[in-house]
Amino acid sequence: MTFQILALSGGGYLGLFSAHILAQIEEQAKRPLGRCFDLICGTSIGGIIALGLANEVPAATILQAFESRGLEIFPQKPRWLGRLSDLIQFGFRPKYDGCALRRTIEDILGPATLLGEAKHRVLIPAVNMTEGKIQVFKTPHHVNFHLDHRKRMVDIAMATSAAPLYLPMAEIDDALYVDGGLYANAPDLCAIHEAEHFLNIPRGEISVLSIGTTTSSYSLPHSLGRNFGALEWITKQRIVATVMSAQQQLTDFMVKHQLGDRYLRLDKEQTEELARDLGMDKATDAARRTIKGIAQAVYQVNSTKPLLRSMLEHHAPEPNFHHGPRAAPQESANI
Repeated sequence: MTFQILALSGGGYLGLFSAHILAQIEEQAKRPLGRCFDLICGTSIGGIIALGLANEVPAATILQAFESRGLEIFPQKPRWLGRLSDLIQFGFRPKYDGCALRRTIEDILGPATLLGEAKHRVLIPAVNMTEGKIQVFKTPHHVNFHLDHRKRMVDIAMATSAAPLYLPMAEIDDALYVDGGLYANAPDLCAIHEAEHFLNIPRGEISVLSIGTTTSSYSLPHSLGRNFGALEWITKQRIVATVMSAQQQLTDFMVKHQLGDRYLRLDKEQTEELARDLGMDKATDAARRTIKGIAQAVYQVNSTKPLLRSMLEHHAPEPNFHHGPRAAPQESANI
């Protein structure tokens, strides 16, 4: 029996890469993509997409929402003014207020939809800054998971997306949260652990489809020197790009060893030329078109691979939720 995981990395506006690929895969599957996977996980923009798929929102709808709202979420400034403004602003407040992002998420998920209303298992990493601990929001697919199902999906989506420097911290039940990408930008290992430890799935039965955001490789030339201070690391969000890249490389390396040919990673390294158009908050028309072209090419190369085709033929059993509106009657009566 195969247990299939869909893992979606974070990356801001570069999440359009994931959304484009998922829309094409869902069209290939000819049914809601959530029905092909036993567990869906995602971080930051990947978390927003994961929540949508877990609620059977069409991937094309999610894609269209972020394409049409990109400039509202990440308003652009003239290059010289933008860099100067960033350096000044980062010292006092985040770059964006997050209001347009929240409106977009509400359009996708609904303003009051609860995590317990998800149709498929999902897990979403974030960091609880009030407690100083990592937090993984989960559907109630284990008897001990009796809290998260009451939380609104939009609040969880804002928590996993609250990237330091870019967005304000999110608040849920008086606790403050920031982006889960600080420790799990590629959440594949979190999902494998979830399957093994909480769902008792043998590793030999686990398969993973992992989709990146073209952020898995980041490097710096010698010409920039070695003595970076805070301003140099903040410029062009170098520290964020470094953290994201290093995490994803580690995850990819480890999961390849753990799963072998039961692991498929769809991603694209940015070339120096592509990097001119792309960025986590570059919501320009050039970025949109470049991301679409890259995503189409990556999908075409992988669309006929046996692992992907077998994944799309898989029919995930309906999950057993222990709490919330989708719990079995006898269990929900004990809440």
